[in-house]
Amino acid sequence: MKNIRLILVLVTVLALGMNSCSKKGDTGPIGSTGPVGPAGPDNVTYSDWIALSMVYNTNDSLYEDTINAVSITQGILDSGVILTYVNFPESNGTYHVVAVSSLNTDRVYEDYSLGKINIISYSINLTSLKYRYVTIPGAKKTNSTTKLIKGYSAAELKAMPYEQVQKILSEPGN
Repeated sequence: MKNIRLILVLVTVLALGMNSCSKKGDTGPIGSTGPVGPAGPDNVTYSDWIALSMVYNTNDSLYEDTINAVSITQGILDSGVILTYVNFPESNGTYHVVAVSSLNTDRVYEDYSLGKINIISYSINLTSLKYRYVTIPGAKKTNSTTKLIKGYSAAELKAMPYEQVQKILSEPGN
């Protein structure tokens, strides 16, 4: 799993770097090098799978947990995208990863702050389920419909299944 993560990060960095290049002239002779291009955007980062430990708050009748999330910086809060997932066990022993945003949205909420994610649930105790967050830094100012990665907007990325996001981020050209 650690190797897969490393490969995913390396492929993402390489693809983002290649995508930011543009051709401005004829190809030079073999073996020659051109000028150094601008630095690519920051890396997409993701957390380990974190076991949730929800605490029931009798005053508000809800479950709460706070996750330390070091990659949620002021820059991410101001201009980035945060994707979050829960890994649900199936009865046959397999797991099904779903976006937290796809859970019953009037029952599970997340509040992002500097270095933290607060998870609040009105009826679902998510204790012991594995949770992951992904942060995507903003590279340029956009609006809500601007395509960020491989032609997808932030809203479209948040609505995608985890497996599709993994595939998109690992494809060349991202």
